Amino acid sequence: MLSETVEDRRAWPGGELVSELSIAAQAIGIGEAALAAALGDGQSIAQVACRNGVKPHRVVTALVSRVVADVAAEIRRGDLSADQVRWLVALATWRAEDQVASTFPPIEFSAGFYSTIPIGIA
Repeated sequence: MLSETVEDRRAWPGGELVSELSIAAQAIGIGEAALAAALGDGQSIAQVACRNGVKPHRVVTALVSRVVADVAAEIRRGDLSADQVRWLVALATWRAEDQVASTFPPIEFSAGFYSTIPIGIA
């Protein structure tokens, strides 16, 4: 069964927690900092992958593979039905494809940003 409590999640060994950024960077063959910088500049993971000679689908496959690996024990024990596994893979694929294709605009704050927030709003 999947961990459902915060306490269970806190008990996980730190080495098992892998960020999606690190998975994508490894699939592309670059460092996390380089990928983060490119994303911060408004590029998509797909653009970074192509610029580095990697097909974006390879990154999608790596992200989906990690999701499946994370629930492999539950699959082996039979805790997840075949329909649940298909749904999980479909959802993970949809999410990974969206992540790889999306761009994230840089966050910019103007000098007057804070002066436009009304005082007294909690």
